[in-house]
Amino acid sequence: YRGGAATHGSAVAVVTINRLALAGAFRRLDADDTVAVVVLAGRGHAFCSGVDLTAAEDVFKGDIKDPAADPIAAMVAYRKPIVGAIAGFTVTAGFEIALACDLLVAGRDAEFADPYAAEAAAPR
Repeated sequence: YRGGAATHGSAVAVVTINRLALAGAFRRLDADDTVAVVVLAGRGHAFCSGVDLTAAEDVFKGDIKDPAADPIAAMVAYRKPIVGAIAGFTVTAGFEIALACDLLVAGRDAEFADPYAAEAAAPR
């Protein structure tokens, strides 16, 4: 799925992270009985470098997250295995998405970072 469209013809669906459509992709794949496992990957030089704050209005309403648009909530509710194919940067929200996977396969260029830890801060 590229933010919503699956590439699968077997029991494996490959989902490419594309902004905020990730939650909907997991809900649709959960209902698809032909899919047994999802491989979640990024594009370019990053798995996911965090939330695009200019496009996040649909996810964040003030200080309250919209559960219907929350990719982590959708991944936790997903009933099938999720394999994270990690290449490049995996930062902040991307790190949280990676941690929501059932199995991570990281390339040699994978870099994980959580700036919250450096500031001793916790996301709300």
